[in-house]
Amino acid sequence: MLGFARTTCIAAAFALATLTALPCVTAHEGATGLVKERMDAMEAMAKAMKTITQRAKANRDLGSIKGDAQAIQELAGKITSLFPPGSTQHPSGAKPAIWQKWSDFDAKAGALAAESDKLAKTDARDVKSVAAQVRVVSQVCSGCHEFYRAKMPKHEHM
Repeated sequence: MLGFARTTCIAAAFALATLTALPCVTAHEGATGLVKERMDAMEAMAKAMKTITQRAKANRDLGSIKGDAQAIQELAGKITSLFPPGSTQHPSGAKPAIWQKWSDFDAKAGALAAESDKLAKTDARDVKSVAAQVRVVSQVCSGCHEFYRAKMPKHEHM
């Protein structure tokens, strides 16, 4: 009887893990080339930011934030190269405003690189400074998405 219960629990956990992973697959379904590369980079930054935020909120493992912030900084430095004119094919959420207001988009990408670099250099022992810089980086991300990313159904992005 215990074997059956254990098998059932393992099967349920596997099913839950599979269903949880489906939104990630759906979001990039059909993406190819540079659009896929761009979506993968954005997803990597989102995951790093989520980890940073969780650590900051829990006031735990703050020293590890540096690596995630450096990853964001590195990817942020490549953002503009991932948005050549005309790269709006499905399933991209990129708005035409990116190319219409290129200098602003470029400045926002530069701000993300600069602010995530500041976060990487923030003393992990200074909890208030870490929390404040996490908020700044988050606001920079949101500020760009507000103007340059189309709203997508919940199941299509993280």
